[in-house]
Amino acid sequence: MNKVKYYLPLIHKGTLSIYPFFRIGGFGLGNMLFPFFRAICFGIRDGAAVLYPFYNQIQPRNFLRERNINSLRNYNDIFSKFEYATLPPYRSLELYFTKKWFKENHILKKDLILFEGCKNYFFDLLPYRDFIQKFIYYSYNFKTKFNLQKAAFHIRLGDFLRTGQSLSKEIINQKLQSFSNDKSLDIEIYSDSNLDNLLKYLELDRLPNNVKLIKNNSALEDILAMSKCKYIIGNPNSTFVEWARFLSPVENNQISHALIKEKQFLQNQITPFSWDYFYEE
Repeated sequence: MNKVKYYLPLIHKGTLSIYPFFRIGGFGLGNMLFPFFRAICFGIRDGAAVLYPFYNQIQPRNFLRERNINSLRNYNDIFSKFEYATLPPYRSLELYFTKKWFKENHILKKDLILFEGCKNYFFDLLPYRDFIQKFIYYSYNFKTKFNLQKAAFHIRLGDFLRTGQSLSKEIINQKLQSFSNDKSLDIEIYSDSNLDNLLKYLELDRLPNNVKLIKNNSALEDILAMSKCKYIIGNPNSTFVEWARFLSPVENNQISHALIKEKQFLQNQITPFSWDYFYEE
């Protein structure tokens, strides 16, 4: 009789953590989806049961900066929709503390594997792209109607400001102005910041008439909404906007505009899919 294989999407241990109940500190949603879907996809491939994902977290540093409840980065509402594909939390708790677990590089020889971190980002998940799209669409009862008259504009501030990865306001405003000049388009901005902070950063009094800031109930709903827009504009260094591109069906031919130069994209490439247009001075 073959031994049962178990895969655990630990995702990120955090500063202080007690699996599977909570942790302080951790990744944003884009980064958390990588170990989760590696565990799910490789589990199907290898016939392994997937343990309850370790997603219940709070990020106090972001909250203190933004004063926004969404900046706590607690994604219970998102991962709870995927629980049908995993073992229950208390069965997972028992397995986690009574077994010896191994890192992913032992996956060919061991039956108890921990999945952590981003690893090779979308390169790991490329063979499973169609399955992941269907898995998320089913879990969210998401309708894939594509909107030819919408442009999704992702502007990430938050921790990108702290780490120096944020784009200059000149680059953002230049591309925003270019798209807003096309009055046939509805432009939707998706951001981790609120409208006041966004306008302050961009040094604008208000957004153009055909531009609005979107605030859905969950971060994954933002990703899905961006995935069905004809145009997507953002920083390829953000896994959040790259997940929107990854979840957009190939047949829709979504057109992408990167807010960085092609050289910068290639230096830190996290996806096998290039962007259609890159920033040029």
